[in-house]
Amino acid sequence: MGKDYKKDSKFFNCSQDHERKYLAGRYSDHKKVEEFLIAKCKDGTIKYSTHQEVYELIEKELGFAVPVHN
Repeated sequence: MGKDYKKDSKFFNCSQDHERKYLAGRYSDHKKVEEFLIAKCKDGTIKYSTHQEVYELIEKELGFAVPVHN
């Protein structure tokens, strides 16, 4: 892929707190989403997931719509 690919096509990195906080912060109930992300990282569910796949899992399991890109 070239330099112009979307950030959300990159893999979500469970080991980076700032990445988890950024993604969770895109939702109104960011605390619930952050707890969800921590749990899914811990159990390996999102270990090799793209950001978009994580957004879709949040929508499926928590019912929060995928955030619109600004």
